[in-house]
Amino acid sequence: MAAVILAGGGGERLGRPKPLVELGGRPLIAYALEAALEVVDEVVVVASKGTSTVLRGMLPRGVEVVEDLEGGRGPLMGLYTGLRAVGVHYALVLPCDSPLLNIDVLRYLLERAEGFDAAVPRWPNGYIEPLHSVYRVEPSLRACGEALESGGLEVRGLLERLEGVLYVPTEELRALDPGLHTFFNVNTPEELEEAEHILREKRRGSP
Repeated sequence: MAAVILAGGGGERLGRPKPLVELGGRPLIAYALEAALEVVDEVVVVASKGTSTVLRGMLPRGVEVVEDLEGGRGPLMGLYTGLRAVGVHYALVLPCDSPLLNIDVLRYLLERAEGFDAAVPRWPNGYIEPLHSVYRVEPSLRACGEALESGGLEVRGLLERLEGVLYVPTEELRALDPGLHTFFNVNTPEELEEAEHILREKRRGSP
């Protein structure tokens, strides 16, 4: 198993590239990387041209940093870039701006994905979390390529081209992550502050 961490976000509202935004004295990407390394053996980070050198210098050895093949083409191109770089059958895909990932949820998604082309969390209102999902690499690469050729930018274009997608209800995951903080993204200074508050509360509650 491998993980692909999408770290190409510009972070304009946060004042610096997203993976480098500081949270609790650590760069934001450190949280996603730490979670990924708990559940897989291989991690590929997809970075923008502007941050790839910095990330190579700060991330642990063994973590591969690849540049987004075409910056500015959205998460679909980042996903395509990352899937091309892994040498496994299944890949866990995560964004770099989710610092509250639950290890048990990630393990569960990896287990549920077996036999499917993708395992994708879905909220009761139908909203999906395609960037907190597991993909079978070979069919997903093919579907990504087709979606990109047709001008697509969103990961939904990939999912529409996959035959066996398992949608995992978020309520099923709540038993593992009661607050469903796994899906919390940091896009604004206010969300960064909220993430800091949640992290403080979690540390307070730790034995």
